[in-house]
Amino acid sequence: MIEALVHASVVHRRAVLWITLVAAVLAAVVAARLRFDALPDVTTNQVLVLTRATGLTPEEVERLVTRPIEIGLGGIPGMVKQRSVSRYGISSITAIFDDDVSPFLARQMVQERLALVGDRLPEDVEAPELGPLTGGLGEIFHFTVRSPERTPAELLELVELRLVPLLRAVEGVVEVNTWGGERRTLDVVGRPDAMARWGITLGALESAVVAATGTAAGASLADGTDQVLLRGVARPTTPHELGSALVRPAASGEPGLRVADVADVRWGSLPRIGAATFNGEGETVYVMVQMLRGANALQVMERLHARMADVTAALPEDVAVDLVYDRAKLVSATLATVAKNLLEGGLLVVVVLFAMLGSFRAGLLVALVIPLSMLFALAGMALLDIPGNLMSLGAIDFGLLVDGAVVMVEAVFCGAVGAALSPNKVGELTRGVARPVFFSVLVILLVYVPIVTLTGVDGKMFRPMAAAVIMALLAALILALTFVPAAAAAVLRTRDIPAREPALVRLAEHAYAPVLRAATRAPVVVAAAALAALVLGGWLFSRTGAAFVPQLDEGDLVIQTERAPNISLESAVREATAMEQVLLGAVPEVRAVVARIGSPAVATDIMGIEQADVFIELAPKSDWRPGLDKDALVQEIDALLAARAPADVVVFTQPIQMRFNELLGGAVTDVSLSIFGDDLAQLRDLAEQTAAVIAEQPGAVDVRIMAPPDVAVAEVRPKMLAAGSHGMVADDVLRVVQAIRTGITAGHTYVGPLRLPIRIRLGEPPQAELLARVPVPTPDGALIELEHLATVEQRPAASLVNHDDAQRRIVVGFNVRGAALGDVVEGLKAQLAARVPLPRGTRSVWGGQYESLAEARARLAWVIPAVVAAIFAVLLLAFRRLRPAALIFTHVPFACVGGILALTLRGLPLSLSAAIGFIALSGIAVLNGVVLLSQIDQLLAQGLGPRRAAIEAARSRMRPVLMTASVAALGFVPMMLATGTGAEVQRPLATVVVGGLVSSTLLTLVILPALYPFFAGRSVEA
Repeated sequence: MIEALVHASVVHRRAVLWITLVAAVLAAVVAARLRFDALPDVTTNQVLVLTRATGLTPEEVERLVTRPIEIGLGGIPGMVKQRSVSRYGISSITAIFDDDVSPFLARQMVQERLALVGDRLPEDVEAPELGPLTGGLGEIFHFTVRSPERTPAELLELVELRLVPLLRAVEGVVEVNTWGGERRTLDVVGRPDAMARWGITLGALESAVVAATGTAAGASLADGTDQVLLRGVARPTTPHELGSALVRPAASGEPGLRVADVADVRWGSLPRIGAATFNGEGETVYVMVQMLRGANALQVMERLHARMADVTAALPEDVAVDLVYDRAKLVSATLATVAKNLLEGGLLVVVVLFAMLGSFRAGLLVALVIPLSMLFALAGMALLDIPGNLMSLGAIDFGLLVDGAVVMVEAVFCGAVGAALSPNKVGELTRGVARPVFFSVLVILLVYVPIVTLTGVDGKMFRPMAAAVIMALLAALILALTFVPAAAAAVLRTRDIPAREPALVRLAEHAYAPVLRAATRAPVVVAAAALAALVLGGWLFSRTGAAFVPQLDEGDLVIQTERAPNISLESAVREATAMEQVLLGAVPEVRAVVARIGSPAVATDIMGIEQADVFIELAPKSDWRPGLDKDALVQEIDALLAARAPADVVVFTQPIQMRFNELLGGAVTDVSLSIFGDDLAQLRDLAEQTAAVIAEQPGAVDVRIMAPPDVAVAEVRPKMLAAGSHGMVADDVLRVVQAIRTGITAGHTYVGPLRLPIRIRLGEPPQAELLARVPVPTPDGALIELEHLATVEQRPAASLVNHDDAQRRIVVGFNVRGAALGDVVEGLKAQLAARVPLPRGTRSVWGGQYESLAEARARLAWVIPAVVAAIFAVLLLAFRRLRPAALIFTHVPFACVGGILALTLRGLPLSLSAAIGFIALSGIAVLNGVVLLSQIDQLLAQGLGPRRAAIEAARSRMRPVLMTASVAALGFVPMMLATGTGAEVQRPLATVVVGGLVSSTLLTLVILPALYPFFAGRSVEA
């Protein structure tokens, strides 16, 4: 059947060439729809539920808000896990679903459950809302808005009124979030002495303000033949207007009592949950644009860049916009690295083809397979919605794509020596190698199939790569069996075949002949050397460290800082500004520094005021000081901050890395250790002991407990009898507490399009130690200090409560630098088991990248045997005998020896990327063995003995073996040596393949001919 396909292609060569051309044009049209990004989005299918519970402590939020919602969401079809964080005033729950559940269906099911849970929440808790539909790659565009002439409130209002609507209208944008600025309020600040003197309580003041605001619809009035709309409006737009409202109407000749008589009415602002600073110049408003999950990053960024012209035009001249983070730069740099590697690899492949074939026309024919295969693969990716990124495009080796075509054309060159070349001759020669070509490429294809079945993080990372390679190889195989024979019959002539072999081939034959003679004369020595190589490879494998995937160098840094949990926002802003000034003044590689403090307006990233993410824009590496690398720069910055701008915790990461870690494991570090239990104090103590042990482990850096220490809570408990003696109930006392700082919302007003809350407050917020002495006006006209109406005391309370599947946990996180992640964690397991035994009722679970690594190992435990079985099954099908199949199968371990040796020499750990390289190598290594053994079988059929057949086959097939191996290896060499953005992710895979091809080629050309007679099952003759 395979031979018939080749024969038909030669006979109908013109039709085949026209079909190929039309298919290529159609593929180009389809491929234009391909979307691009820097990396695969490995985040899980999750729905974020946010609930504001103003005034509740973390434990109250956990008890009154988080637990009821967690219980309500339990049992949703397809949901596999819940994580939650309860902080002061806010609850965040992440519901994680199976990947095959539609994200829109998941959100709908969560929303339906939330509608049922609403009745179980306290009355003063806002309705839960869903976070934006985005993922780990969603934060694509960050910038700041600043002006020395405007207040933080004015800046935020400009952003929300003019910028946010423009940006949200961009197709593909799902959310525009902000840090910093102030939200204006119209505050009625009661004067306790005046209120007591006139007998006005908080309730009376609130009622007066509520009665002074509102609207009433009056339908319409006739106006001749027209009509006039009628409405009543009471929306005070200035403090003076609201101050004129009456608290007590005039009576018995006494003037009415106005709000301004008992309170100061003025502009205020809501308590702030976050801030932002820029380049050491003070506060700014930080804007983050989030992309819809699955959108085309480059297209969305193009639209955003175009829209920024409108944004700039919409702002006053005194307002400046400063770019902080632009995903397009990373995507462009990553794709440039991929394109550079592919171009360089393709050029190397073409050069080798021309040099070893000695014919420009033949070399061009084979090289045409590369763009054609890529076009068909890109079209397939576009149809299957597989984005083009570092993994899906970066793992395609042009050398692999031309291997089948190389064997086909080389067979024509070898068989036509001394004979006239005609289409019939081309058909005859290509039919002779069609079967080994088919099975060789089929083996490579099959080893990628199990990778497509991977799930979890490793599946999201490598499935697109495997699918892209499979489509490219499938296209290359079809082209090798159809287009190449047809084109060879159409364009190759006798004059295209060199009279003698090219100089490079002659040189290789001259060097190879004595090696082959020596190997076939000393098979025992060859066998011993081969066995020693296998033993060495096994030993090196056992000593190689393990890692998940190499970290992509994103070009910029993020420093996560954490300070005392009771720090004020003003102090946090001052310290962030000082840090920015230190970095800009002392590190020449730092171009700009921006700090995000606390939580954003839409609390997708719940942080306390004590926490800050400091974004550092770095200069291009070409402008760095000589000899300085990223690790050295991080160490320098770390030492500088420790000396001049210290913080309690300083952790270095990168924008995407931070977001991936957080979404995957609920922590922003590479590795997390979750300790589960019920007693928060006990969990804290265990976490501190654990962190101390981890800090001693080489390679473990940035160790932190992912929960701030306890914070002081001033708790006010009404004294029922004492309050009652002054005409007050417990709710009156509680509303006094609310009025001291947050304020009691008593309606809204509008200033232009702005909706501003009106708040009732009581005096100026006191210092914490003076809280008990706050004067409170009572209904009987007295002025009583708060301590006489309630018990006021300070006590420590948890700053946050973390849940995983509704169980309390505390997380200890750390990053890994300068060591293999797997080795670090394995070492820590033994240390922690001995030094920090867990009490009964508690348990620990490793998470983060280590959890992903463990899951990947478990999946590879069946993927690798499946690959091995597939290879052996195809070899049995190709040769229909056990011995030749087993002999060729020895290429797999020998190729792995070269791969592990290459990793060791380059100091690279055995990452998941390297493991995928070994899987790919297993199929590639078999190809040349199939070609050589097929030739041996033909010579045996002609009557030669095993030894003679092995030697002659090795001599005659040296050129195709060297060509296929060299083009495959050279296609990966640029990836192996690349230093551009994203190169670190591709490097392990390419290193394994290149090293493995070297050792498997030695096996094919040296070891296999020497040992074949002993595997042939026949008498061995001289």
